[in-house]
Amino acid sequence: MWNGIVLGTLVVAALLVVAYVIANLRPGALPNEQVIPDEGQGEVPVGTPLTFQNDPPSSGTHFEQPAPWGLAEAVVEPGYYLNNLARGGIVILYQCATDCAAEQAQFADLLKRAPKDTQYNQVKVLITRYSQPLPAPVVALAWGHQLNLAAYDASTLLTWYKRFVNYGPNNGP
Repeated sequence: MWNGIVLGTLVVAALLVVAYVIANLRPGALPNEQVIPDEGQGEVPVGTPLTFQNDPPSSGTHFEQPAPWGLAEAVVEPGYYLNNLARGGIVILYQCATDCAAEQAQFADLLKRAPKDTQYNQVKVLITRYSQPLPAPVVALAWGHQLNLAAYDASTLLTWYKRFVNYGPNNGP
């Protein structure tokens, strides 16, 4: 009888471990995901001129100060958003006509649906318009990774977030 209790307890414990591991697995690579060569990760004072090999940049020397997480009202320059990427967040860049209300409503809904990360208990997503031409209407970035989307796709963007949250080289809040 004791053997049955011990064996049953071990089986339940093993199933709980397996369930935990499966629940916390990162999604795999997405179609059209690009790995972008790392351009470094140094920090410089705000206002220092920066240059990048890739546009939009997904790594590189960046400002000491990150942008606040969430939906930015003004364009966030790469020097700031790269700090967010280095901290293990994702950045979503978009372009729109002069009236961006529809796009911003979709992105605001995305932020409500994104889960808080397990280390810092916050949604580590920054969404901003981009001042230069983009290769697609919506571009999702993580440190050293880029995903071009032909249109807003909440499911894909949430998968991207789950794949890369807390992935940056200087993971932090």
